[in-house]
Amino acid sequence: MTGLGFDHSFRVDVVGQSGGIWLLWWTDVGLVSIVESSEQFVHARVDDGVNLMHIIVVYAAPTLTRRCGLWDKRSEVIQGISEPFMVGGDFNTVLRLDERSGGNGRLSPDSLEFGSWINANSLIDMGFKGNKFTWRRGRVIHNYVAKCLDRVLCCAQTRLRWHKANVTYLPFLASDHAPIYVQLSPEVQCDPRQRPFRFEATWLSRREFKDMLASSWDTAITI
Repeated sequence: MTGLGFDHSFRVDVVGQSGGIWLLWWTDVGLVSIVESSEQFVHARVDDGVNLMHIIVVYAAPTLTRRCGLWDKRSEVIQGISEPFMVGGDFNTVLRLDERSGGNGRLSPDSLEFGSWINANSLIDMGFKGNKFTWRRGRVIHNYVAKCLDRVLCCAQTRLRWHKANVTYLPFLASDHAPIYVQLSPEVQCDPRQRPFRFEATWLSRREFKDMLASSWDTAITI
């Protein structure tokens, strides 16, 4: 943990050959409290003294039998939160047909249940930048499979409070899942040459303003 530069961590161990959640953070992000955890999620509360945010990190088990009851449990957690929150991670299912390469043209019952869970809890998909597939397997055409299994959802409070927040799916590294990068308050790079024009009412009080306007724009303009 310290070798990665973090001061604190919380870990949920793997189950067999899959799973495992590792939450790492720096002291200066504020007070981080682990509210609840299981093999498929970690619910943390982050308070920096100004803003309070709940973060629910999800790893949905790859098999339906192990995933049974996950959405109901997440609903209980979400409905108990009154502050802004985000839910993100590996949900191990898609929402739409265009979120996978290939397939039989139909969504599975699990995908439909996932979509119903999002609607029932009034969650907002925060969208993304980057490659639309977050998981892939195979390197040649005949065995290549790719899907969007990872995403970040939030409540209306979060979207209104951090309306410029964005999610980026980074390039694949050592894992078959792409890392997700969430920026709540991204720096906005503005081109100083494209600054919007603003009219100052005080200009009208200056005697030379009318002459400047007439010579610069159109002599037919009257004030």
